[in-house]
Amino acid sequence: TLAVIFIFLVVLALDLAPPDLVMLTSLTFLWVIKIIPTDAFLKGFCSSGLATVGALFVVVKGMDASGSVDRAFRFILGRQTSVRMARARICLVMFLLSGLFNNTPLVALIIPIIREWARSREFAPSLFLMPADFATVMGGLLTMIGTSTNLQVNDFLSQRKQETFGFLEPGYVGLPVGIVVLTIMVLISDWFLPKNKGGLFRELREKGDDLVTALEVTPDSRFVGKRVLDLLVACQVPTSSLLKIRRPLHPATHQAQPERIGVAPDADLNQRKGAGEGAVAAAGGHAALEVDEVGLDSRGLVLASLEAEVHPGLLQEEGITEVFPVPPEEVAQAGDILLLSMSRDEVVEALGRWNTVGGGVRVSAVHASDLVCSGSEFVEVVLGPNCPIVGQPISRGGQLFESVYRTCLVAVRPRPGKGSQPGSQSEDVSTSGHPRASGTFAPGDTAMLVAPLGAELPKSDFLMITRVGRVQPPRKLYDFFPLVLFVAGLCLAATEIVDMLLVAFVLLLVFIAGGWVKASDYAKVIDWRLLVLIGASTGMSEAMVRSGLSKELAEILKSVNLPDRWMLGFLFTVMVIVTEVVTNNAAVALGLPIALDLAKSMNLKSHKPLTMAVMLGASVGFAMPMGYATHLMVMGPGGYTVKDFLKFGIVIDIFWIIGITAILPAIYPLE
Repeated sequence: TLAVIFIFLVVLALDLAPPDLVMLTSLTFLWVIKIIPTDAFLKGFCSSGLATVGALFVVVKGMDASGSVDRAFRFILGRQTSVRMARARICLVMFLLSGLFNNTPLVALIIPIIREWARSREFAPSLFLMPADFATVMGGLLTMIGTSTNLQVNDFLSQRKQETFGFLEPGYVGLPVGIVVLTIMVLISDWFLPKNKGGLFRELREKGDDLVTALEVTPDSRFVGKRVLDLLVACQVPTSSLLKIRRPLHPATHQAQPERIGVAPDADLNQRKGAGEGAVAAAGGHAALEVDEVGLDSRGLVLASLEAEVHPGLLQEEGITEVFPVPPEEVAQAGDILLLSMSRDEVVEALGRWNTVGGGVRVSAVHASDLVCSGSEFVEVVLGPNCPIVGQPISRGGQLFESVYRTCLVAVRPRPGKGSQPGSQSEDVSTSGHPRASGTFAPGDTAMLVAPLGAELPKSDFLMITRVGRVQPPRKLYDFFPLVLFVAGLCLAATEIVDMLLVAFVLLLVFIAGGWVKASDYAKVIDWRLLVLIGASTGMSEAMVRSGLSKELAEILKSVNLPDRWMLGFLFTVMVIVTEVVTNNAAVALGLPIALDLAKSMNLKSHKPLTMAVMLGASVGFAMPMGYATHLMVMGPGGYTVKDFLKFGIVIDIFWIIGITAILPAIYPLE
């Protein structure tokens, strides 16, 4: 058992496979070699805690669809406030709401709200998203439904015939420590957080000129009437970079011939541009002239077509139609404007390598914001572990997103540490058509898409989906019924009049009957991989008990002979470290059996001091973004790096360790 646990810890720490698959594989192996019987293997998958977690996913979806939480949060943010006051409001609200809602959908709900609010006041989203995420994790320690690990703990205790925790019992410790750490976090955030970072929407607004380029097909082009993809191949432009086509309804029949100059074909691209600009300047032309067309004449000279100015409004003229998405057999027409997810320099460089006579194309600068029209919109997504594109090459991103989701990929921000693109035009942001784009897509990567207006993307594939400029529909009194029903159910569960499992399933059925959750969609909103992870984790805990491993480890801890206060602090610290390295569900599965056996070995009247330390420690982990789904969700939109999480998260971890060591023994003494 120890060898299996060691192997799966190494695999999880190195992020070699999804946690649910690793845990299920380990449990199955122990079942095959007869360490655990069939009933122990299935015990975790037949538990009330697992069913409660699954039902709560649907309940939270109904709350989200009603818009009541969204509207309340926007009201709380207010219109006029300072950065620190706004951060305090956000953190306090997230801290309190997280005790009632599942963390993942709650963070997904507030990310677009915070970003839109911050942009409207010219604040960087990076000043708010990480503190909001940390406050959400802290708030999960207020109630037994605040996080899945709390329910996993109670489920294991119930199966072992041990005293379980009450609905509000985690808050006895989590509330005072959380308030203190939350206050410190709000005050010191400015010292640790990047002050000018944001998601790809911010990159699009500030550096949109480097993300998209327009390639116009002139009336005399030999590719008129031929496939658009053949044109791109001939120009040595990646076909995956094609986003859409803007097609004039009445294409121009005459184009003014620009002045041409000759440059040696083996010259460096920058030298060609310099020669062009120098020639124009010598002729008394405008200093702003740039290379706009590149081809070879019969003498082997590179022909650079020079335009006096670039028209950023080119794509906003009336009388044009869009081809989006572009079919593989689409034929080029005179006047077509091909929008490419490449920088202007990259396109000109590709054309500079083009050894075909008479291209008939012209490069124009365009801002990325010109991509959308009345029939399309920008969508920013954070890839989840279930996304079929994960593991595929970034260089094929355009083709993959078009074939799987019928959307156009504009840019990618890889998760820090997973291969940021060298040479990309905007720091760690890579366009899908970048000729040197390398690496593969990974969970946590952020992608900017252009999608048909109102297109539905499968939420199970992404950790977060944000649509820019989406106008919130007007709310009716009927939309607030889910909030009222949810609060009423929580009151019944908190007073132990009704079990939380019954409350969750009744609300699930009511929300479906009321139309807040579609009957055809309820199964899609459940995170089945999390349920597998929880079920398998419970089985691993059972394996530790039956093999005697937990008892041996408990004896080792007892032999250290630490004072009571330091024993609780030490156990909590160990759980925090394990949580940072693996996952919270795996950490609690390993810690619970040890805590119960240690309580017996120390002849304690109650196991609660030790199991509380395990439960709280397994939910506190702020330094490593890979440990929590919510950390990955804010990493891309906030523009954070692993270093940002480390330098701020370690500080928050330390404050929690100090707080728990001081307060937990006072509330749950070891006696």
